[in-house]
Amino acid sequence: MTAKVKPDCNEKAKETISEENLKDLLTEQLDRIGAGGAFVWSLFFLCVTPNILNGFHVSSYTLLGHLPADQWCAVSDLQATNWTEEQQRSITQKNLNTGGCTIWQYDYAKLANMSYEEAFHYASNQPKIETTCRPHGVYAYADADTTFVADWDLVCENALQRTTAQVAISLGKFFGSFSFGIFSDKFGRKASFTLGAAFFLVSSLLCTFSPWYELFLVGRFGLGSASSGLFYPAFAMIVENICLRHRSWMSIAFSASYPIGMILLAAAAYLVPQWRYLQLTLTIPALLLIANCYLMNESPRWLITMKRYDQVYRILFKQKCHYEIQRAPVEAITDKKTEVQSETVPSLWIKLKEGPLKQFHELFGTWKMRRLITISYFMYCVTSLSYYVTALNAANLSVSRYLYVAITGMVDLPSYLVPVIFLRFTGRRTTTMTLFTLTGIALLMVLVVPTGKTLWIISFAMLGRFGISATYSIVNLYTAELYPTEIRSSALGTCSTWAHVGSISAPYVVDVLGLLGWYIPTTLCGCCVLVAGLLTLALPETSTHKISDRVEEVPSESSSESEGNTTSAVAKAKETESNCNRI
Repeated sequence: MTAKVKPDCNEKAKETISEENLKDLLTEQLDRIGAGGAFVWSLFFLCVTPNILNGFHVSSYTLLGHLPADQWCAVSDLQATNWTEEQQRSITQKNLNTGGCTIWQYDYAKLANMSYEEAFHYASNQPKIETTCRPHGVYAYADADTTFVADWDLVCENALQRTTAQVAISLGKFFGSFSFGIFSDKFGRKASFTLGAAFFLVSSLLCTFSPWYELFLVGRFGLGSASSGLFYPAFAMIVENICLRHRSWMSIAFSASYPIGMILLAAAAYLVPQWRYLQLTLTIPALLLIANCYLMNESPRWLITMKRYDQVYRILFKQKCHYEIQRAPVEAITDKKTEVQSETVPSLWIKLKEGPLKQFHELFGTWKMRRLITISYFMYCVTSLSYYVTALNAANLSVSRYLYVAITGMVDLPSYLVPVIFLRFTGRRTTTMTLFTLTGIALLMVLVVPTGKTLWIISFAMLGRFGISATYSIVNLYTAELYPTEIRSSALGTCSTWAHVGSISAPYVVDVLGLLGWYIPTTLCGCCVLVAGLLTLALPETSTHKISDRVEEVPSESSSESEGNTTSAVAKAKETESNCNRI
């Protein structure tokens, strides 16, 4: 007797449906599961945890590359004597405050054959002529294993190469934010995130075990690039797929994970002072990125824009799609082919516009998009410039480097709560403009502080840092909502490129303009921040409507309809949130 085989309940006959109806079905389901539940929380944790790693490596320069506590020149001829280290230094660099970069020029081979007392008396009667350390000896350091500076003698004539290690991170982020953003829009959020994770692991290992300074720089550049590859695709996934009710605070929490990494970095550096072991300690958690890449799904909203409906259906409904898109009649297809053939051959510009340059054309192709992207570039550049300038100006605090990094993270962490509070009562545009204005005022307050009041100067600088950190988080959210899904990562990536123009410029603003007046850097930043606040008025409000998927759906700026009435905007936002709750 032959047993009857039960049909699989998941296997359904293919039902025909129009492409528009299928898209609406998938979008409705995404809105439903994006309002809460396992989909929201799993997506949030898979995206937010890698950003803690960015706080590890991008801020590690202060602890990995600090100048040694003590540095001197160990003269080769004197190493064979029985003199103590203090006796050698009392002759070679007595009354010199050059950190061992220069020593007194004596006949050290002759001094090595004398007793210390004879040599000291002889040297005291010789003419005082300075010379560099290198021809006579090597640099020696206290606690040499706590900084990579000692491994490659990045001091004195090589001091600029120490700074290059931090510039490599910024240049890497500059390159990565641009390239990974475009890669994410073209090949997907998960693909970009996975590539960034691979870069992160390889670059971390290069920094840990590199025997050569040049290879170490390659690793630092890779870490900067990878940080953008992890940040922007993950941030775009949160903005695209989570309902407005959770989107605001989750995007803020996403940015707040960065200072958490800074605090953990300070604790790890205190417990593991040797720089290579510390670098390895920071690398081991990056292995968790393998699990993130395995568990993370592609962004459903991005897949919808790419018309990969079967894959979206499997993600949202946890089963194979049983719909088949209704095809156009054969006659219609034949007529369409005839029309296409009758048309002229597309020009090279059209081929480029629809191909490799598609993202660029959609970013800059219309006046509406050019206005949005130009203002966004200025906001990002000014925000990043002000953040790093305030950090550099406040570096004269009399605290240990471990405590300084921890304090920086603790100052940044509560600043992310400010936008959450503001967003409960106002829209994106009002919140952004208000934070820019308050930050600008705080930075300009340095002008009214008397020159000798260092504590007050530092306090206002840190208050400006607090404000600019809060502004950074809302600028990320606001910018992500301004642009449609098909170019969101490209917009965020190119905006970040301009942010790194600001971070690279910050040391020059402090070092060059600071020589003209200690108040000029913060004053310049304060004025630029206020201008950014005014330019925000030219942007549309985004909290009163759903995020757009295509360029033609982006709303135009309208002062009267967007946010002419704050109460109306908030009411619309709350109505949208309640709709998400009902779904």
